[in-house]
Amino acid sequence: MKLIYVAGKGGVGKSVCSAASAIWTARQEKETLAFSMDPAHSLSDIFDTNLGSTPKRIRDHLYAYEPDLAEEAHAFFRRYKSVLSALFGLFEVEVKPEDFAHMPGVAEMIFMDKLNDIYVEDKYDFVIVDSAPTAMVLPLLQLPSVTTGFITRVLGMRNRWMGVLDMLEPGFGERILSEARAMRRKSETMRNALLDPQISSITAVTIPEKAAVEETRRLIDTVQSHGVTVSRIVINHVIQKCDCRFCREKAASQAGYISEMQNRYRGKSMVILPDYGAEVKGDGLLRVAQDLCGND
Repeated sequence: MKLIYVAGKGGVGKSVCSAASAIWTARQEKETLAFSMDPAHSLSDIFDTNLGSTPKRIRDHLYAYEPDLAEEAHAFFRRYKSVLSALFGLFEVEVKPEDFAHMPGVAEMIFMDKLNDIYVEDKYDFVIVDSAPTAMVLPLLQLPSVTTGFITRVLGMRNRWMGVLDMLEPGFGERILSEARAMRRKSETMRNALLDPQISSITAVTIPEKAAVEETRRLIDTVQSHGVTVSRIVINHVIQKCDCRFCREKAASQAGYISEMQNRYRGKSMVILPDYGAEVKGDGLLRVAQDLCGND
């Protein structure tokens, strides 16, 4: 299985690129899942179909999946109820499952846990991950190592606290250890997958404007500092040749940023996509897929 994370600033077209990439691999007869990790799901709109809480067949070899965060939060809370109850109990905080999804950092944990299930199941040749905007991608990359460190400390306290925990509820301490081990195992599995360039890579999507280019630079620098491979850069919404004043000025501005990106990332695959002039969805994705992947 190969994991391809499509990441970028909000509004640059990463969900369209995710969907188009998934269509391309599916057309090569590779079993492909387009998986949304963005709480503000877009794949349903782009594929022009309703996606439920399980992978849905879009066409031959292609499936799409938008996990329902509230539903998955309940499942996650049940799966790790003892660990979470003990953790929140230390701070005398009562957290209900319906409130759990709204806590900072929880969405990343839930989506990573779900992605681990898909990865371990090994049902697909490609999983194209429509990542959350950049601000959420960076914590996601750090999450496996942070979680592993936290769970290791929990396990290290077993001799000191097991008896006390079991006094609160018979078997409570052992359930905490069992859930902690499962959480660490999943975190380590995803960390190893992220660090393996034969398994995981990131496609960074941007547009030729200052804010987007700078955010892309920070994204690439940060993920590569964590040892994760950025294999491709997509420059989207590039103005095509036009004689009107607006387009000429826009094209001149974009050309400078495109040149800057090309010089900075000479060793990386780079694709320039045009501004298609209209909303891209449904059958329009085939053209994007060809432009994006046709020269691979």
